[in-house]
Amino acid sequence: MATDDPAIKPSPWRVESSRPGHSDQFLSHRMDRCITERGQVLDPYHVLDLKDWCHVVALTPDGRLVIIEEYRHGSRRVERGLPGGTVDPGEDALTAMRRELTEETAYVAPDWITISTVRPNPALQSNRVTNFLALDAVPSGERSLDLGETIDVFTMAPAEAFAQAMAGDPIGHAMHVMGLLVAREYARTHLAEDPRLAPLLG
Repeated sequence: MATDDPAIKPSPWRVESSRPGHSDQFLSHRMDRCITERGQVLDPYHVLDLKDWCHVVALTPDGRLVIIEEYRHGSRRVERGLPGGTVDPGEDALTAMRRELTEETAYVAPDWITISTVRPNPALQSNRVTNFLALDAVPSGERSLDLGETIDVFTMAPAEAFAQAMAGDPIGHAMHVMGLLVAREYARTHLAEDPRLAPLLG
């Protein structure tokens, strides 16, 4: 076990070598040989290179949230959450999220706000997730589901969605819970500028 030396501060590790693991259209796995700031050797240190993700808190003109429900094989449960997806090569996060909202739900929205960009698991993953707030969302597009997707779409009162997110069920995706809470905080600090945000505080 390494001794604790307060003079040593957190700093990027030195990567002596890197060898590939599995790679496909969804992710790349690599194994790095790392030397830490304390001189410790970590080999292998596993890293997943994933596409960036995006999620949206979409609010309808009558103050309800667009929520989706679909099977998630990792948890082996049907889960509720926010519309979202991956950012494809050549896309920015906003373009990807506009596309994903319509493809998954048929909703479109005229007004978009970027509310946060975070790293879902920086210890092991290289990607980022950007959360958006979309206002005046209406179902006027055409859905186009990906292979493996069966998605139910409905609207929900924000207070009910927040309660389910805080309980972790049936809205249990950590990134979606975070997106909802950041949207509520955004509404709290910007309500005077845009009264359409009021339902997020109910």
